[in-house]
Amino acid sequence: MGQLPSASVSRRPGAVLASGALAVLVLAAPAATGREPAKNALHVGSSGSLSPSKDEAKEKAALESLRAFIKEETGMDNQIVRCKGWHDLGERMSTGKLQVGVFQGYEFAWAQEQFPGLKPMALAVNAHRYPVAYVVTKKDNPARDFAGLQGQSLVVPGVGQPYLTLFVERQAQAAGKKPDAFFAKVTNQDNVEDALDDVVDGAVQVAVVDQAALEAYRKRKPGRFGQLKEVTKSQPFPPVVIAYHDKGLDEATLKRFRDGLLNASRKERGQMMLTLFRLTGFDAIPDDFGKVLADTRKAYPPEGGAE
Repeated sequence: MGQLPSASVSRRPGAVLASGALAVLVLAAPAATGREPAKNALHVGSSGSLSPSKDEAKEKAALESLRAFIKEETGMDNQIVRCKGWHDLGERMSTGKLQVGVFQGYEFAWAQEQFPGLKPMALAVNAHRYPVAYVVTKKDNPARDFAGLQGQSLVVPGVGQPYLTLFVERQAQAAGKKPDAFFAKVTNQDNVEDALDDVVDGAVQVAVVDQAALEAYRKRKPGRFGQLKEVTKSQPFPPVVIAYHDKGLDEATLKRFRDGLLNASRKERGQMMLTLFRLTGFDAIPDDFGKVLADTRKAYPPEGGAE
């Protein structure tokens, strides 16, 4: 059986290893949902709600911080639009209706294959560039692999990390079942630490969490962490991607926007935005990103085509 990851030092000072790792750039914005964006503004779209918080006040504060950040970095007013899904977002960007898009990493892998003009601008990172999903149980659990978890109870953190759900879904499908049929019960827990505590306390048998959250748990509660074991883990996923279309932004605006993201942690407003979205920063696109996207498409092809 695999070993749980040892505690690692983040690549950035003051890294946020809290539960809601993946959330960036777009929160609610229901007023803009499904509408054509206003003219004379930078049009930013998202494939769905990526909120790390269910608190409406925090969502509003994060959204306003984002809008102000974009205005400050690009000099442009901006409107945020929630699309129907990753395919809708890719199509709107390819037809020039949106200039910037925010995708879950695996969604970007799917969208770029269908809309080759889509390009990654920056990656939204929480501690680790490429997040990994870990499925954990108590050490005395007899399961030695995912198949051995059948009939047990699962808790999934409800903190804006849909790749965790994707991993569990595809693992269950490999056994010929949907998660709610594979597991005896599937529940959500707003707080990742509480989810792991539930496993240690025997309230639930299985949890799926990301590496950053697991390392934070090890640091905060080493004794309890020692009662857990890794059953299986995913390959590295691409993180949330801030993307543009190759004909959607002029070079000057693209450079200002990209530079603003990459330097966000050095500015007061940028630091505030990162904190609200539970990120440690934005990364430039690494040389191996294309391979990670290709590996993701191979391991997790989209179901039923476009969404």
